[in-house]
Amino acid sequence: MQPSAQLLEQLNTTYSITFDSLAFLREGGCRSYLAADGTQRYFLKEVPPVFWDTIKQSLDILVYLAGKGLSVPPVLLGNGGLPYLEMKREEERQLYALFGYVEGREPEEGEELEEIGRLIGKLHAAMEGYPNKLTERGKPFFIERYLSILEKKNISESKLAQFREYGNALWERVKDLPRGYCHGDLHRGNLLRTDDGNHVVLDFDTSCTAYASFDVMTFCDHTNYFQYEPEGYARTMEALERFLQGYTRERAFTDEEYRAIPDWIAIRHYQLQATIIEVFGLDCVDEAFVEEQLEWLLSWREQCSRSR
Repeated sequence: MQPSAQLLEQLNTTYSITFDSLAFLREGGCRSYLAADGTQRYFLKEVPPVFWDTIKQSLDILVYLAGKGLSVPPVLLGNGGLPYLEMKREEERQLYALFGYVEGREPEEGEELEEIGRLIGKLHAAMEGYPNKLTERGKPFFIERYLSILEKKNISESKLAQFREYGNALWERVKDLPRGYCHGDLHRGNLLRTDDGNHVVLDFDTSCTAYASFDVMTFCDHTNYFQYEPEGYARTMEALERFLQGYTRERAFTDEEYRAIPDWIAIRHYQLQATIIEVFGLDCVDEAFVEEQLEWLLSWREQCSRSR
């Protein structure tokens, strides 16, 4: 999928940069390109209309956080001051966002957890002052979406009842935790460690008002999502201790939030599985996989009950 001359011309009109090349990188929900002006490289994201509200919110957050000195990908503003441009391409209107290119790699598991914890603490603290409204997420998003999907897949009532009972019990333990900004997808793949040793937070498309402790769990979760491993509990809690050494230098983390981390790990199985099936369709997982997930959750529940 090669970019058009029209797109390159529009970029040169919209931005105070003289681009001389534009190369296609990859395609997922959005297309991405590598743009260059001879000496400098840039990352261009092409977004179809279905994702416009999400990307516009994400760009607004990035501009806000950059103004607060946070390590996020730099968004380039067009000549009109907007952080994006719109144009018609291939018979459909598209939105384009241009970023400074960030060189780096995904951090290794367990690498520099204190430093990353402090960065996420700064992120959460900074977003307490974000002036615009974010999507509110609670039990319908974290628990009930998956239960509804399981009903559509005609999972046996006995298994569905086990998912439902555990999901309800989990939610009772987390529902009253402090609410606030939540990145929503804060795994290691959404951080870059740059060559100079800094860390950059990526992908704010799932930002919402929910629970900061969900973000902390997501980054510190060292369990195996697909295969239950008893040692995953200890690995996670060890990572959490190191992460919080940095995080709590910037933002408080209550005892209740700490105790809820194992519960959030289980809840993430409901939340993430629902998201995967929504994206790829009901048939992307079979009944055997659902049963494996149930066995994982029941094993986790038993281990957590012994460890409390």
